[in-house]
Amino acid sequence: TRWARLRLPNGQVARSAWKENAMTRQPRIARMVKLLIDGKITIAEVLFYFNMSVHDEEKTFALVSEFGSPHPELLESSFQTIFACHYQGDASLKLIEVFTVQSVVAMIPHQFPGIAGVLFYLVERPGLDI
Repeated sequence: TRWARLRLPNGQVARSAWKENAMTRQPRIARMVKLLIDGKITIAEVLFYFNMSVHDEEKTFALVSEFGSPHPELLESSFQTIFACHYQGDASLKLIEVFTVQSVVAMIPHQFPGIAGVLFYLVERPGLDI
């Protein structure tokens, strides 16, 4: 079975595209997540979550679509503050264990001057009062 939500240790609820895309009203998008895999931070869209038995042990996984690497010139010229990537869709599907999900983030589409195509820039802690 698959499901649509995952409560993270930090209290956030990560959702999935599977359920958000099926909703008739405009959902609050909470399916973009920050992952920590082998010491590397990456951003992904969660498609859905599911359990699976691996060597007689139940594990929880998510099917995700990873964003590309951050645009190097934009990252450097912004002193590492603008993390903007291309969305790769089904070309970058990956199966991850849910313990790699660190937090819910927002990826906002934007056309940066002088850069071809739309990039999505990272906003951490969306919707939280600071």
